[in-house]
Amino acid sequence: MMLKTSYKGIDPIVWQVNSFGKNCRNVATQITTFFYSRLSPRITQAIAFCSLLLPLVIASPSVGQKLPILKSHTYTISIRDGDYFRKGVWTIDPKVNPDIYEAPMAINEKDKLVTFITDLDSLQLRVERDKTYPFVILINEKDSAFTQVKAVQSAVTFTKAYIKAHQGKTFIEVPAVYELVNIIIALTNTGKKMDGLVVKNTAYYQDILNRFSPYEQESVVKKIDSVLSKSYMEYFSIKTNAYSFDFTAKGRIEPSAVYDRFTSTNTLRPYLNDLQQFADKSKFATFFKQHQPLYNQLIRAYRDSMGIAQMQTWLEKNFPGITYNSYKIVFSPLVGNNQSANWFEYNGFKEVQAHINFPYRDEQEKKEFSSQALHVKDGNIAFTELNHNFIGPEGQKPGYQKGINDAFVDLSSWTRTGSPAERGYHNARTCFDEYMNWALVSLRYIDYAPPLEQAKLIAKMEKRQVEVRGFKKFAEFNQFLIQLYKNRSKGQVVADLYPQIVAWFVNNK
Repeated sequence: MMLKTSYKGIDPIVWQVNSFGKNCRNVATQITTFFYSRLSPRITQAIAFCSLLLPLVIASPSVGQKLPILKSHTYTISIRDGDYFRKGVWTIDPKVNPDIYEAPMAINEKDKLVTFITDLDSLQLRVERDKTYPFVILINEKDSAFTQVKAVQSAVTFTKAYIKAHQGKTFIEVPAVYELVNIIIALTNTGKKMDGLVVKNTAYYQDILNRFSPYEQESVVKKIDSVLSKSYMEYFSIKTNAYSFDFTAKGRIEPSAVYDRFTSTNTLRPYLNDLQQFADKSKFATFFKQHQPLYNQLIRAYRDSMGIAQMQTWLEKNFPGITYNSYKIVFSPLVGNNQSANWFEYNGFKEVQAHINFPYRDEQEKKEFSSQALHVKDGNIAFTELNHNFIGPEGQKPGYQKGINDAFVDLSSWTRTGSPAERGYHNARTCFDEYMNWALVSLRYIDYAPPLEQAKLIAKMEKRQVEVRGFKKFAEFNQFLIQLYKNRSKGQVVADLYPQIVAWFVNNK
């Protein structure tokens, strides 16, 4: 049955409820009784008759509005978002009021259907962008969860053509607008002064200065410098959002048809005209074309020498059930020690992105390790970003949440005061994930590095995590995980070890 209704102060919606079993009558009776004293006998009879067929409205105690009801016996329900069915994706939480589901809209999409599906009912809403649609989920006839669907501009739009072209593939890129923005960052006072933001000891950096220094006073350089000088974290937003723009054959910077933003708002969009002026004046297109041989050389190094495909296979094997359809490695020769990971899901297609730097080797390491060992070590930058997309979902499973929160209730037990670890990892989840992040590097060394060099590789990595980054108990945890991994039962993978891993943190807090 399809009903169209309009609520005062709420946008008109189209919705549908399908009810199963005798519980329909019970809830209907409760709702009918609630309204009896306010209605005439004739209307009361009509509602009583209809409510036996379909319970649809309830009075919200907060605003007095009539809202649709969705019944459930379970706290985990499914959602059909457009054509995409997401089984068991939504966990009902009556304590969150309202609990908001954001329905992503494609860039050119005006409206779509979103259906919440429980073991008893289904509720279908036709939603429009930037509008909110409230309803109530009634669990076991007693607990009410006030819920909203909010239609928002999707961060990505994966069309059928895009999915077909990217399914099962890995892409390694130095994108044009991405490189343009990194060049501008390198020209800012912040980029010049802050250690680690930009790689400065390469011939490529000197090429940048020689070519673009005359344009340091351009408006976009000053504006981005102003943003970076106020907050270092804005660097990640400015840089990654550069990937949401394309550089056309005619030298125009245009919004991507695939990516709308990489943060809650696209922080680079306000500077689009300034970016275009800089690109035109500096003849960036010519520079970018001239340096394609260098970009291609670095891309080949990532593709052929660092085991990207091997990493993906290892992660998917050790975290079964967590899969992605496509991978992207996005980098610039200018990026310093700054990495981030993203993953997006749209139309049932899941894409992982690692925004990373290139692993330039120092001369000392060439003396310390064999070429084979360095090939494995070179992959750490990509690996420690890709694996966030696996350890994150695994650690967020309900069975591990309490233990992780209990173990990390006092972060000072795990991070040194004043260290990068303390500044960058402010809660239980991120701190736990970062311990796991680099401990997995040791497991990868065990599986792929030359046996005689594994201990030295692991010791060097442990020293950096403890002494430089400030993860106080990393070495102890790392050695525990290494032994746990080596002694695991046949057929066990890393995900199977999580109960023991979480228990170790609880016991060593």
